[in-house]
Amino acid sequence: MAEKRRFLDVWIVDANSVYKEVPFTVVIDWIQQGRLLENDMTRPSGTKDWMPLGQSASFKPYLPQGPTPTEAGDQAEALEPVELDFQYKKVPQEEDDEVDMIPLIDVSMVLLVFFIITASAGGQGASALIPTPMAAHAPIGNTSGVWIGINFDDKDPSKKIVYSLGEDGKQSPDPADQKIDTKSAMLDRLDAMLAKKTAPVEVTINANKEIKDGLIVEITSDLSKDPRRKKISAKFTGVTEKVQ
Repeated sequence: MAEKRRFLDVWIVDANSVYKEVPFTVVIDWIQQGRLLENDMTRPSGTKDWMPLGQSASFKPYLPQGPTPTEAGDQAEALEPVELDFQYKKVPQEEDDEVDMIPLIDVSMVLLVFFIITASAGGQGASALIPTPMAAHAPIGNTSGVWIGINFDDKDPSKKIVYSLGEDGKQSPDPADQKIDTKSAMLDRLDAMLAKKTAPVEVTINANKEIKDGLIVEITSDLSKDPRRKKISAKFTGVTEKVQ
């Protein structure tokens, strides 16, 4: 009787197949091979009642066990650092090839303003100091020539006429060329100045607006005589542009 109990009937539920009188050791092999699952049925050969494998104490140790659920008291294991065979190299940032032009623009603007102020002061010559006649469109004289100033002596109540000479581009005339008393002395100083020029220059006459036109005509005529005529390429009369 004990020998017969070692044989079992096996019912594979999914395939709906029944195998009779299967040895106990073969059933264990089938479980370990995965051919039998916990919901498949077994019974001792010659009996009627089927029992799932998962409920049989004899076969339960051979069935595959699922993962153990994590309990509240479990401690997490610290992960050890993994050493790699290579080292990561940082990619160097690409250098900005663009040149910052803002400082250069700032310097250029400062130089531009400086040159404009300098050229404006030098080009006007004595007209900036002498109240010349107003004109709607002022023909500004040359910027690399000589100017003749005709004005009144502000310290003389009789309004004595004084002359001055200067070169365009200079901030102020030489002391010897300021407040020349006579026209002849002014022309002598002008001849000395023209003698130093290697090429003919333009001459601008900046006269006070109250100076009579006859004096300006006389000086213009003197400039047209030799040897001054060869040293002078053009003559201008300085005026002040009228503000619209």
